[in-house]
Amino acid sequence: MHAHERTLLARMGFADPDRRDPLHDIACRYVATQPVAQRLVGLLKIECSQRPESYCTEEWEVELLVDKVIKKIRAASEFEVAKGERQYRSTVGFVDVLLRMDMEERHTSCRRRIRSNLSANGSWYPDRDSIERYTLDAGIEVKTTDVPISDAMRQINLYRSYSDIKYWILATTYPLSQSQFECLANARILHVHLGQRFQDFVKEQANSPCSSSVEV
Repeated sequence: MHAHERTLLARMGFADPDRRDPLHDIACRYVATQPVAQRLVGLLKIECSQRPESYCTEEWEVELLVDKVIKKIRAASEFEVAKGERQYRSTVGFVDVLLRMDMEERHTSCRRRIRSNLSANGSWYPDRDSIERYTLDAGIEVKTTDVPISDAMRQINLYRSYSDIKYWILATTYPLSQSQFECLANARILHVHLGQRFQDFVKEQANSPCSSSVEV
């Protein structure tokens, strides 16, 4: 029995007509390429700009500048979502493509004495800087067969309930109606249509030379 057939998703009756579709495999490879991954992350509108903050203590006025950037985007295919631990661990399902963003936040601060203080001279003093590093994940479900939008939403929501993946994208090789698009948006799922650039990618794959694997 295939691993996909032993998942909680399969036991709940979710059919996956794309699993043996070669076009689905190509679409997953396409969204995992670095240029496409960068465009998708851009559509998520993750705040990555400098953000000034300020606060006061009894003695000091503090200005803090938070500079958040995405340092790297890594893609992984067939990412397992699981529940339980050790002998109780079981597979919920496999996310087609996971984009993991390596984030870096640099906190730069300076301070000056409160003006009401008699010793205050209005001068700013540099304070210590700090860097916080963490990751953010975006899950991508790829559909090459037109399935009911409710099925796709239930699948993603099931993965969402058993994982820490913050952002979700539904990538289809066919267009959706405006009402379907809005339904996904209300569920905090971004939809993207794999259009002409994907078709060009499919043609490139068909015309690409054979690999240099060693014949045995």
